[in-house]
Amino acid sequence: MALGKSKLQDPLKDLFEGTNGFPSTRAKAAKDLAAIYRTYATDAAAATTTPVVAQLTTAGDTLASALEAAFKAAEAAGPPGVAALSLAMDDAFVAFWMKPLPMKFAFPTTGVPTIGGLVAVAPPGVLSLGLTSLFLAGAAGGPTAAQQAQAMATILDTWTRTVTVVNTPITPPGPPTPPIPLT
Repeated sequence: MALGKSKLQDPLKDLFEGTNGFPSTRAKAAKDLAAIYRTYATDAAAATTTPVVAQLTTAGDTLASALEAAFKAAEAAGPPGVAALSLAMDDAFVAFWMKPLPMKFAFPTTGVPTIGGLVAVAPPGVLSLGLTSLFLAGAAGGPTAAQQAQAMATILDTWTRTVTVVNTPITPPGPPTPPIPLT
């Protein structure tokens, strides 16, 4: 498996264009965005290890809650809400990989794993810069929904590839690897 930007871009475009109807609430918008990212993250790999499915589900639920709170805070903030939203979304995506515990990875994905991994770093403060630019451009009425989806997919995909995992052989036991970026 490998991360594929189109797994973000195409569903984001559908979401932004309202292809299946626009979300009727902040909670639904947050849930839809979290589901898109969780589906994309399912294909992440750190060498031979991949995310543990049960933890991806929990992380997706946590991301949806954090995004809903971010949308609500941004709306309440008025014009400064763009910066508040960008920072809160940055925190939400970092939390996807790191909280309440770092995301676990394993190989093989079924049976008893012979290699285990943990996310070591999901860089905070990086996403907010790109997201702020994206949201300001959108607020100015420039890019189309498809262009915004492409830009957001690029921002999220580029950042996700900076998330690193440390793998450790379990059977036979061995030393941990240096941090491996997601692919």
